[in-house]
Formats: sequence, C-alpha cells, structure tokens
Amino acid sequence: MARSIGMAADATVFRAVITITDRDGATSTKHEGPYGSIGAARARVSFWTNYLAVVDEETFEPTGESRASGYVEEGSVTWKRT
Repeated sequence: MARSIGMAADATVFRAVITITDRDGATSTKHEGPYGSIGAARARVSFWTNYLAVVDEETFEPTGESRASGYVEEGSVTWKRT
C-alpha cells in the first residue's frame, strides 16, 4: 500500500515487525511500514496484538495472551532516481 510520508531525504523511518502464531503452532513474520513516526509503527504492533488476542472459549473474555507479538525497527532510506 502506498503511503505519503512528507519528510526530509535523510529522515528516520520506522516499521512494525509482527510475529503471528497460527492455531497449529506455525509462526510467520510480517513487516509493516515505513512510517514517519515511532507511534504509528507501535500502533500497528498494538493492533495485531489486540486483534489476535486469545479469548476464553466459554466466557469469550480475553485471557491476557495473544497469538501476535512484535516490536519496532528504526532505519533510514536512501533515495535514488531510477
């Protein structure tokens, strides 16, 4: 998905690294970004953690566990004309 990030050429960018554990135990990692702020990347980690929260099958209440976890990485982008 294209993003419009207005920033200086040497600005710092952030991405969310999300690890998802399927119900069968298999794990996969996905990367989302780049984002212009650390808060935006952290919000994506929070989204996936909440979206894949484990719920009690009888009460449908969250157990405090999630099938997703993640962290934020910081980087810089080098632009070149192609």
